[in-house]
Amino acid sequence: MLDVFRRRNHWLPVTTLLIGLAFTYVGSLVSTWLALGVACVGLLLFYLELMTQWSFRAPSRRKPVLEEPHWNSQLRVIKGVEIQSYFWRGSRDKPTLWMAHGWTASSQRMVGRLASFMDDGWNVVMFDLPNHGGSGKLSKWTAEQSCTLVIGAANALSTEEPWLFDRTVFFYGHSMGGFLGLRLSKRRDELDFGNRWGGWIFESPMTGYTEIFDETCNLLRVPPFLRPALLSKTLRHVYAINGEPRLHRLSEADVPDWGLPLEPVLVVQADPDERLGPVHHERFADAMAKAGRASDLTLVKLDTLRHSGAYAHGEREQIVSDWLKAHSSSD
Repeated sequence: MLDVFRRRNHWLPVTTLLIGLAFTYVGSLVSTWLALGVACVGLLLFYLELMTQWSFRAPSRRKPVLEEPHWNSQLRVIKGVEIQSYFWRGSRDKPTLWMAHGWTASSQRMVGRLASFMDDGWNVVMFDLPNHGGSGKLSKWTAEQSCTLVIGAANALSTEEPWLFDRTVFFYGHSMGGFLGLRLSKRRDELDFGNRWGGWIFESPMTGYTEIFDETCNLLRVPPFLRPALLSKTLRHVYAINGEPRLHRLSEADVPDWGLPLEPVLVVQADPDERLGPVHHERFADAMAKAGRASDLTLVKLDTLRHSGAYAHGEREQIVSDWLKAHSSSD
């Protein structure tokens, strides 16, 4: 029953508040001190439930939907949620690029990064994450559930347009899009074309949730002594929303447990990264090294690149192009 409440907004905070008020009233019939003690406990539990709910916040404002006529646009319902997808028909003998936008962005915001791919005849696919662009809403936003829905939409697209995934597939993810890509690398067996990955491009990627949890706690001004309790509640909510595999500790939402690609990887990193800082790309480089795969990673730091707003950036485009020429072919 609790899991049903955890999957919905307002249910647990409101229920906790009402129960607290009821017990406070009963306590007041015995003594004022008892009522005060019960009220304090009730308010603490209500506060924790409210902070837990707010920690699953989604973007409040959406970026524009991609409406350019030369893009094929389809809206599919996956597990009861609308997922907006787009694809560009290039040449059948060229690879496919899966482009993934970041937090608060949309596929429309990624078009500027695609000009060179489209000019070279690549096929391109994109999906708006839930609560972004033209996709539907989740009551409580999690990266895992979003990944599940995008996998469903990608498999539906591969069934309807199989030629898009007949050849090698490369992934390009920005920020949160990189976090999605890491999870896709872990869950590749759920994709109909999961054996066709050729490589991964991550631009200023998010590679773990640990810092995001700390950031959320700071944003909500949660006192440090209450953060362990909030984390425990958050993990239970994550399980109620996503099911297995269950997260038992926060580090399981960080690289390498969250995912680590098996193919070559290019990381193009804003330096400094004014949004995520250095910890995310440093964690990824360390994980690749510990896995004995440092030679599969190309890490390029650009002091001219910013985390957000770099729709067109000549130096970045050249680096990506050169790396792809070394790791892809039309064979």
